[in-house]
Amino acid sequence: MQLSLPASNLRFRFSNAFGVSDLKISAVTIALPFKGAAGQSAIIPSTVKKVTFNDGAASIVVPSGALAVSDPISFNLPKAQTVVTVTMYFAQGQTGRAITGHPGSRTTSWMSFGNSVSAANVTGASTTHW
Repeated sequence: MQLSLPASNLRFRFSNAFGVSDLKISAVTIALPFKGAAGQSAIIPSTVKKVTFNDGAASIVVPSGALAVSDPISFNLPKAQTVVTVTMYFAQGQTGRAITGHPGSRTTSWMSFGNSVSAANVTGASTTHW
């Protein structure tokens, strides 16, 4: 993800607008990617921060057709166009085939089994759209 403007606090919106079942997000982190580039499978581990919801909860359930917003995250990004990595864990996966995606994205996303939100490098399958 590339930010348009410098920031010191961030919030994330997670959409389940087109999902037909609840989206159970188990954990989310943000970090700076290795070499500052989008589409990297690796991050800079010292920059990892947990994303929380509803005053500190690590997980959230986003109902079908709904949107969830994270708590504010203190993360200093002093330059415009800074790239960040968002890593998500879905302990129960997602049921059904009607899921909200972003087919217009133009970066590589990485997927693996298990909780990799704090992993320095996610290895496994990749896709050029998410």
